[in-house]
Amino acid sequence: MRPASTVEPGGHHRVVHRRLIPYMFAAMAMEAVGRARGSVVNEVRRQFREIKGSWRAPPSRTTPVRRHADRAAIKEMIVPSLLPILAPDRAGARHQLAHGQSFGVQALGGLLIGTIVTGLFVAISMTTGGGAWDNAKKYIEEGHFGGRVRMPTRPR
Repeated sequence: MRPASTVEPGGHHRVVHRRLIPYMFAAMAMEAVGRARGSVVNEVRRQFREIKGSWRAPPSRTTPVRRHADRAAIKEMIVPSLLPILAPDRAGARHQLAHGQSFGVQALGGLLIGTIVTGLFVAISMTTGGGAWDNAKKYIEEGHFGGRVRMPTRPR
């Protein structure tokens, strides 16, 4: 068995194509969160529409929004969670078609190297981006750029 190498023909190709997997997973996860959020908004609107006086009444106990949010989130994350499961199998199938060999060390090595290195940078980028969005939101809520002052929340 030969060691995995990015110098041999096709070795670098495997690493480059596997770099897209973390970006694909992040995009699919963000889309799933957006769809789940939309589902929660629709549920709240339904409760306001169907339950008379719900603006002043306590929330519905038969279908709490929290339970609906949990179910929507789990349902929407099924497809993104299949990506890390199916990616190694697809990489092995491509390797077998291209080289006539079964799932090899080179295919798995390219997959792991590409996704781990790129996933690290995706994670750092998303963390700093999320912090920047949060700081900007707080800055605007303080009254800058025409933002309204946020009302303090009630203690629970």
